[in-house]
Amino acid sequence: MTEVIVLQREVSHYRSTLFARLWEEFGWKVVTARNPPKDLLQIEGDPEFIERYDFRFPDPTNGFRCNVPLGKILRETGAKAVISEFSMRMSSTYELVARRRLMGGPTTLFWSHGYNMDRGLVGLRQSLIQWSRSRLAALADGHVCYSEEGRDYLSRYMSDERLFVARNTIDSAHVQAVARRSVAGQPPGRPHILTIGRLTLDKDFPRLVRVFHRLREDFPNAGLTIIGDGVDLERVRAAAGSSLGDSIIMTGAIYEEEELAPYLLSADAVVFTGAVGLSVNHALAYGVPVIAFDRTPTGPHHHPEIAYVVDGVTGLRVPQNTDEALAATLRDFFTRYADPRAAFRDSIEGYVAKNLTLDTYVEDFREVNLFIHDLLRK
Repeated sequence: MTEVIVLQREVSHYRSTLFARLWEEFGWKVVTARNPPKDLLQIEGDPEFIERYDFRFPDPTNGFRCNVPLGKILRETGAKAVISEFSMRMSSTYELVARRRLMGGPTTLFWSHGYNMDRGLVGLRQSLIQWSRSRLAALADGHVCYSEEGRDYLSRYMSDERLFVARNTIDSAHVQAVARRSVAGQPPGRPHILTIGRLTLDKDFPRLVRVFHRLREDFPNAGLTIIGDGVDLERVRAAAGSSLGDSIIMTGAIYEEEELAPYLLSADAVVFTGAVGLSVNHALAYGVPVIAFDRTPTGPHHHPEIAYVVDGVTGLRVPQNTDEALAATLRDFFTRYADPRAAFRDSIEGYVAKNLTLDTYVEDFREVNLFIHDLLRK
C-alpha cells in the first residue's frame, strides 16, 4: 500500500531520476499509463517507484486526452493522497475533485504550469478558458506549479498557503559529469549558435535561420547548428537553402547525452526564436548562455523555463518579438563578448547550483510532503 501517489500520463526519461528520489525520500510511487500513444515518451523497464495501469486513450494520435481508471488505482494502491498531473482532458482531473468534495477523499493536489501557457492570456476566449481551468484547479487541496509565474496567476483563485513551486529541471549533475569527460566538437563557424528541440511550429526554427542569415552580414564566419527533428523539418531546410551543410548544420534528433555533449561544448550561445522549455536547463547545465524572446502578448508562448533566462546572469531576453530586435541583440552580444562562455561561466554555474539541480527539485517537494501529511493528520 502506498500513502501518496503521483499520477502522470507519462514518465519521460528526464523525470525518472526525480521520481526515483521522491520514492527514496518520501515513499511516493508514480502511477502512469501502461500503453500510451507513441507521442508520449515513457521510460522502459519496471523500476520500483512506478506502477503501470491501462489508461484509455480514445484517439491514438492524441496523448493528452485520456480516461484514467482512478477507482481501481485508489483501491489497489490504498493511496490517501494524490499529486496529479492537471489536465482538462484527463478524466482523473474531474473525478479527483468530485471524490474529494463529495466523498471526503483522497487528499488531492494538482501539478501543472499554473495556467495554460500554450494559449496565453490575451483575448476574451483565452481569458474564459484560463478562468474555467483555474476555477477547477482551485477545488483541490493544493497546487504545485513549475514557476513563480504560475503560482502568481493561481493566487487569484487560491490562498498562498495552498500553492507551491517546484522548479522544473533535469538531472544537471549527470549532464555536467558527461560534459567533463567529453571534448568539444568542431563548430561550423564562429561565433557558433546552437539550438535544440523538436522542430514544431511553436518553436519557429525557420525564424532563427532567417535571423542567422542577417547576422552573417556582420559575422561572415558565424555557424549555426540545429539539433532536432519534427514536423517543421522541411520549412527549416528550405530556410537554410544553400547554407545547409556549410554554415548551417542540421543533425537530426539526438537523445544520448554523450552524443549531444560535443555540440553543446562547442556552442557560444544557445538561441531560441519560439517557445522554450527544458532545453534552457540543458544549455545552462553545459554553461552556455541562452538568448530568447521575452514572453509578450503576441508570443512566444513559453513554458515556465523562460524564467531561467536571466539578463546578464544566464543570458539575455529580447523584449520585442521581432526579427530585427533579435538580430540587433545577437550583433551586440557577440560584439561585446568575444568568448561568451567565459564571460558567463561563473554566473551560470552559480545559478544552476542554486536553482536547477535535482537536490533543489527534491527540496521544493519537501514542503509539499509536509503539507500533505499535515492534512492527513487532521
